[in-house]
Amino acid sequence: MRRFTSYILLLIIFFSPFSFAADGPDSTRILRVADAPAFVVNIRHAPHPDHTRIVIDLSRPVLYSLTWISETTLAVELSPAVLGVILQEKRSLSIQEKFLKKIEIKKAERDKITLLIAFKASGEYKVFTLPNPDRLVIDVFLPKPEDEVEGELNRSDSTIRIPAPFEIKTIVIDPGHGGKDPGASSRRGLTEKDIVLDVALRLKELVQRELKKKVIMTRDEDVFVSLKDRTELANQKKADLFISIHVNSAPKQHTKGIEIYLLGRATDEAAIATAARENATSEEAALNLQELILNDLEREFTLNASLELAHHTQEALIKHLIPSYPTTALGVKQAPFFVLAHTDMPAILAEISFLSNKIEEKRLRTKRYRQHVAEAIYKGIKAYIQSLKTGF
Repeated sequence: MRRFTSYILLLIIFFSPFSFAADGPDSTRILRVADAPAFVVNIRHAPHPDHTRIVIDLSRPVLYSLTWISETTLAVELSPAVLGVILQEKRSLSIQEKFLKKIEIKKAERDKITLLIAFKASGEYKVFTLPNPDRLVIDVFLPKPEDEVEGELNRSDSTIRIPAPFEIKTIVIDPGHGGKDPGASSRRGLTEKDIVLDVALRLKELVQRELKKKVIMTRDEDVFVSLKDRTELANQKKADLFISIHVNSAPKQHTKGIEIYLLGRATDEAAIATAARENATSEEAALNLQELILNDLEREFTLNASLELAHHTQEALIKHLIPSYPTTALGVKQAPFFVLAHTDMPAILAEISFLSNKIEEKRLRTKRYRQHVAEAIYKGIKAYIQSLKTGF
């Protein structure tokens, strides 16, 4: 029995992609993983009252180490890792922030990336990883000036003001297509416009009842609303979030899955094709729109918030929908969608299933599945709102 148990343990160790190393010096931590390189999808940052958070979005776990190479510069080494499409042309990020000064991307050698993160003062850091999707999170805490500390000690607790977090009050829910524009259609006559309207109305009820938020629908019946009118409505109402709901379609019937989009350069050809279809235009026109919006990608807060919202929604779908309805989690992607390019608030577009897939088309016909989709998206929105209060 002991020999059998040892054999099982050896199998687990051999096939496991992870192996852990003991912490090195105080300035370095290491996590070892299998040798397949990961894509560094994006690098985000967000200021908080007492620290700066840097989030490195990854396609899978990587080996990482962190070391202060000077009093104000933190080096982050990732391997095996390669740069994703978004970062290949953007090697240096100058940042106007209270703590953070600059992030520089260096390729030291094959399948190894070094990030040099420069701060305006020295400090201490905390690092941890998050799964599904994989992220490396670094919080850097910088000491307060002595006069600021003394000032806080001399004040009573009642006079200390804590900055209010970004508050979500109004959410726009956008059921794609409608009226003369049916969107995607199945061979059995099921249309995208009908499915997404039903899911959107279910989501509206959940958000209003459970989150007590104001919801504005771009359409609440089978009518045609132009993409321009949808975005103008959201902007005029000064909405805090924009959630667009769609159903996907693909030439290959076996293609299936759920994916969440935010604005950006298309991650692959399929993303361009999806954007072209949802924009009701050609792939060439979608590419032209992509080039136009690239100059506007300095909207750091909106883009970072959209990415966080997208990740929370994707995680909710993976956790609360896929266990009951097995399918492929296609991940968080970027593409030049018109409705995402022209809204002034954090915005995502959810492709909830493929009408071209027989199994998923059958699911989409049922009220039960549509309700579960709405509940999963609601839980993603809820998790995002909670993260604004807690920082996680």
